[in-house]
Amino acid sequence: MAGKFLTLTASLLLLAGCDTVPLDAPLQLNGPAGANFAADEAQCRSLSRQVGQGHIQQSAALGGVGGALVGATESRDKAAVGAVLGAITGAAIGDAQVKQAQRDYLVRCMQQAGHPVIG
Repeated sequence: MAGKFLTLTASLLLLAGCDTVPLDAPLQLNGPAGANFAADEAQCRSLSRQVGQGHIQQSAALGGVGGALVGATESRDKAAVGAVLGAITGAAIGDAQVKQAQRDYLVRCMQQAGHPVIG
């Protein structure tokens, strides 16, 4: 059980990091930057860092509960291992979701400010 769960956890951790552009990565433009680009970017980046506060902890807690339930079907020891691995997996997935939501917010914020940002 623990071996299978560990393999699944490693796979989910790898997938969680895929296709997520870091918040601090440069923005891609589809045209020239406007006059207020730098100021708007600083403001939008600051606001985007507030997106998802608490989500990682909630995902870790849910993953821990789910892992404990799966492990409990076999034994108490495996329930404890499942809880730990589930919490780690939940935190990693929650972190990836928050990073993606922050990046999406940044792009939308810049677009709403009138800049030709595409990603």
